[in-house]
Amino acid sequence: MEESIQPTALQWDGRDARALLALERLDRDLFRNRLNHRNANDALFGGQVLAQALMAAIATVGEGSGAGGARSVHSLHGYFLRAGRAHAPAIYQVDRTRDGGRFSTRRVTAVQEGEPIFHMECSFHAEERGYDHQAQLPPGIPRPDDLLTLPELADTMAAELPDWIRVRWRGQLGTIEVKPANPRSFLQQPEGPANRAIWMRLPSGAGAGPAEQAALLAYLSDYWLAGTAALPHTLPMPSPSLFMASLDHAMWFLRPARADEWLLFACESPSAQAGRGLSRALIYAEDGTLVASTAQEALLRIRDA
Repeated sequence: MEESIQPTALQWDGRDARALLALERLDRDLFRNRLNHRNANDALFGGQVLAQALMAAIATVGEGSGAGGARSVHSLHGYFLRAGRAHAPAIYQVDRTRDGGRFSTRRVTAVQEGEPIFHMECSFHAEERGYDHQAQLPPGIPRPDDLLTLPELADTMAAELPDWIRVRWRGQLGTIEVKPANPRSFLQQPEGPANRAIWMRLPSGAGAGPAEQAALLAYLSDYWLAGTAALPHTLPMPSPSLFMASLDHAMWFLRPARADEWLLFACESPSAQAGRGLSRALIYAEDGTLVASTAQEALLRIRDA
């Protein structure tokens, strides 16, 4: 009997963020990804799984979801169950939990080689009239035009950076543009709370519609968040003495956002304990509009010397 041949996922080259979101529809509520983003642990990057799972859910909203107008995602809550395999495609199974008058709920399970690696609940809302207020942009943070990107910092701070960090920062060119508000925070212990602020954008997301922009924002939200919890404990950050892996991830989409434009991630970590660290972030557009909030608990495992 012939053995079945498992398909192999192509590795994303980092050039076109929208291509990373592309899914093949296998059945009414069943999808398969086309590209994989490998992380530093040689596994699937969690932000990829978040974004692709959200795109699978989005594809099922609006198909018989009732009256009440167009619905956009307003929240997601996900758990990373196993490390994703970077060589294998992921299958996304969507359960249409509920379609109400103005809300739709979906559950998405990501599966690789017969095992669930991630599951997520997400909710969609048809916009309606209501109250409006927001937290203000934190004071004293430089604008992105006044800051350097990671590749530029790799050159200007070359004498202070370990070789492997310098190589990693230079490799950011053309993928995600990152501008730390305080580059010294990667090398110095914080004097107060574990906080940091980072501007980020995905230039290749230009031209994406609102649904894709939400998925790209979910992708970005997993990029620098977890390490905030390690800042008081290990330097430089990232550190070869620390293994980090996302455990869960929550996100609230508050107002429309564009991932191809500068977004400020104002991150804080209120606690680290028992090998886990909790990090949170408010996400602002450059004009000060609060567009999203996110929270994540991550495994912070100290590597043996």
